[in-house]
Amino acid sequence: MGTGKKRIDNMMRSVMEFVREHHKDDIEKAYTFFWDEDDPTEFLRGTALQLGFTNFEDWLVIDYKAKKNNETFLDIFRKCTDTLTDDDLSIIEQIKESVLSLYEVISVSKDKKMRVRDLLLGEEHDLRDKILSKGLKKGDIFAARLLLIDGSQVMSGSVYPFSARFKKKVLELFDRQFERYRKNVDPDGTMKAFLKNYGDLFNIIWVKCIVESSHGKA
Repeated sequence: MGTGKKRIDNMMRSVMEFVREHHKDDIEKAYTFFWDEDDPTEFLRGTALQLGFTNFEDWLVIDYKAKKNNETFLDIFRKCTDTLTDDDLSIIEQIKESVLSLYEVISVSKDKKMRVRDLLLGEEHDLRDKILSKGLKKGDIFAARLLLIDGSQVMSGSVYPFSARFKKKVLELFDRQFERYRKNVDPDGTMKAFLKNYGDLFNIIWVKCIVESSHGKA
């Protein structure tokens, strides 16, 4: 079956190929919405731009409502593919239930295992990701999608790195939008439900922080 990370990446790649083949017009519509009708190449460069495209595809496959009945492309792929194994279906279900959230690094051990705190859902997790841990240290914050596969927490390909100095600002923006959600959409809505329905907010805030940093603002 391979590692959890590889299985997730393979499934995401398969769904994205399906979307490109059968729902090309929807990609453009979703892309315009995700970037708020802006051109990301005007304010993102290099690695940040590559991350932006990865983050878009992650959101497009998992969270974007492709149909009026709130079906996602992950739902549509599962319904239209009759060759899926039990392991495939299990991975799809794990991906489907996941949400993007905001994490703070509590510690990084010598073997590259990180302890992270979910700043929005109040949980703590151990995460082993050699690529991610290379550039992170205690106190850093990032948004990501964590999935529990075979008893271990692994990440999808999506990640939004934030400067630690933006922690207070990012949390204030999320609290404000969550309260608006509770007031206007669902008075009993949970933070997890909010994150599931408004995952694109991470991109909006991430870009906002990048633009402010480029202009020398705190």
